Amino acid sequence: MIGRIVTLGEVLLRLSPPNRNRLVGSPILEAYFGGSEANVAVALSQYGVATTFVTKVPHHELGDAAIHMLRGFGVDVSHVVRGGDRLGVYYLENGYSVRPSRVIYDRKNSSMANAHVDEFALNEIFSVCDVFHVSGITLGLSENSFRLAKAFMQRAKDKGLKVSFDFNYRSKLWSLEDAQKKFEQVLEYVDIAFMTPRDANEILGIKVNDPVKGNPALIGDHNPWKSYDTLYRKVLDRYTFDLIASSIRTVESASTNRYQGLVFDGKDMYASQTYRVDIVDRVGSGDAFAAGFLYSYLSRRDRQYAVEFATASGALKHTMAGDALVATPQEVESLFHTREFHVQR
Repeated sequence: MIGRIVTLGEVLLRLSPPNRNRLVGSPILEAYFGGSEANVAVALSQYGVATTFVTKVPHHELGDAAIHMLRGFGVDVSHVVRGGDRLGVYYLENGYSVRPSRVIYDRKNSSMANAHVDEFALNEIFSVCDVFHVSGITLGLSENSFRLAKAFMQRAKDKGLKVSFDFNYRSKLWSLEDAQKKFEQVLEYVDIAFMTPRDANEILGIKVNDPVKGNPALIGDHNPWKSYDTLYRKVLDRYTFDLIASSIRTVESASTNRYQGLVFDGKDMYASQTYRVDIVDRVGSGDAFAAGFLYSYLSRRDRQYAVEFATASGALKHTMAGDALVATPQEVESLFHTREFHVQR
């Protein structure tokens, strides 16, 4: 195994009308299981990383099905707690052309939202681990889940592990003001931050005089990464992150985006090549990006490889339905090394 990672979060049942239809009037809903940290675990497991996903799910058939999905991708589910009454659900209308995607959450009082830290064996969970990963979604799910995530982050740091954190702010879960207060209580534990300029501006209150809009490499900026470099240096003046990784998206329409990645290590900025992606399903692309970067980090690859692998992982996720990326390292490398689209025989 390349390394060992623990992720904490809620696994969700996703229900979507097929063929980019609207929820209203659709007689069929396609079902998938996902969730930010679960998606990261699934992708990393396929990349050869030993992954453990920690959550709480109800003791009924939906909980069984979620665990079966994770186990099927090689994710360790031995620390999944059973109990409570509800598995979180969300409904997704996949957008197309001028119609954006829409999400409706139905996850209040889910098993994970009501989980308590004393239900989990933290010392055993972190007994063999290199990196702990969690996202802002788990912080925003409920007061209980915030306390749970914070306790996991503290314990990981106490054990000398690296803590990976994806900002993943969701306005339908909580207000920006609440997120700002909660984030400030945990960012001291973070080593690897997945964030965007918008996160820096809106959550951290850190801005630059020349605000970043979209992808400057695509709008003719003669020094395309200057604004990002300046912004992220300001972030590292305040926080002790080792690394900042960002996926940068320029939206042409709901079904076509340009996609690029950045990694900043406090000294140098590394940028990937840009992909123009026609979207089958955008959900989970940020999780695939995070998984790609963490795979490269655990593999001790150089920064340029890391940003290329992460971005190619995110780009590939746009091409497949469901929440999680299903791909091998060889398929990802083939994308950023060759950019060939012929049938592979």
